Order: sequence, then structure tokens, then C-alpha cells
Amino acid sequence: MNKKTFILLAIMTLGIISQVHSQILEENKVDDSTHTKIQRTSWETLNMTLRFNSYFRISRINEQTYLDLKMMIGSAFSIKEQDEIIFKLSNGEFIKLLNLKDAKTCIGCGARGFNGSIAPGIEVSYILEKEQLEKLKNNTAVKITVYTNRGYVEEKVKEKNGKKISMALKLIE
Repeated sequence: MNKKTFILLAIMTLGIISQVHSQILEENKVDDSTHTKIQRTSWETLNMTLRFNSYFRISRINEQTYLDLKMMIGSAFSIKEQDEIIFKLSNGEFIKLLNLKDAKTCIGCGARGFNGSIAPGIEVSYILEKEQLEKLKNNTAVKITVYTNRGYVEEKVKEKNGKKISMALKLIE
């Protein structure tokens, strides 16, 4: 391998490492009694505005993948089973995911650490089907819409945060 090729590969490797750097597999195990394989990424920021703070992680249990969401909108609210979260992707497509079960806010439930620990928040999970997973993995989320009992919350997603979803999905492959 010549010197130029080696330097190019080193630069590309560093670029990939720096993108994945912030995300880790916090859980990667097989349950001893049930033989269930569990993988979970770290919680990452999805959106931070004055009226909508949210974090996500990707979970895989056996072969099923989930997008877990923590969020706060400044007041108490609930999300029903089958309520949608919609991602608009950079290619113009929309991905609709369905919530797994009814949930209502509790103090600190939407927080990740101290920030928001005394505010009402929620933690919910949405099923990611294989086709949806591939689209989210290969395209950047640019907008998010979350349906609640108070209507819906819609916000743009910063490019760096949208790319985190793709990186997290690649991390659990």
C-alpha cells in the first residue's frame, strides 16, 4: 500500500470514528434465563428548543428494533398506544412510527440527567419496521412531529442530530 492510500484510509477512519464517537452501546447482552438478546444505544439529543426537548436511543430486543423517546413540552400530557411520531427525511419521504403503549408524563421522565429532572416529561417507544429502519439509516431526519393528547408538536431537527439516528441504527447492526 502506498503512502497516499494509507493516509487517505487513516483520514476516512478518523472521520467515521469521530461521527460514532458520541454514541455507544450502553447495553449489549443476552439474558441468562430467557436468552433474549438486548442492545441499547446511549441517549442522544434529538431536539432542544424553548418549547420542545427530546432525546432518543435505539433498542433492539432479539430481532425487533425500537426508537425510544424522552420528551418534555413544558406541561403535562399523554401519548396513547398507536399514536404516531412522523419523521420527515432529507429525501422528502415521511416515516410514521407507532407508539407501543399508553403513557403519561411524570416528573423527570423526559430528562436525561439534571436538566429537566423536576419538569413533567415522558418516555415512550415506537416500533421500527425493517423498511423504516433502512430509510432512517440511509437518510437524515430533518423534521419531527409527535402526536399527544394536546395535539401535536412539530419541530425541525438539526442536521447533526438527524444524523445521530442514522449512526445509532448502524451501531446496533
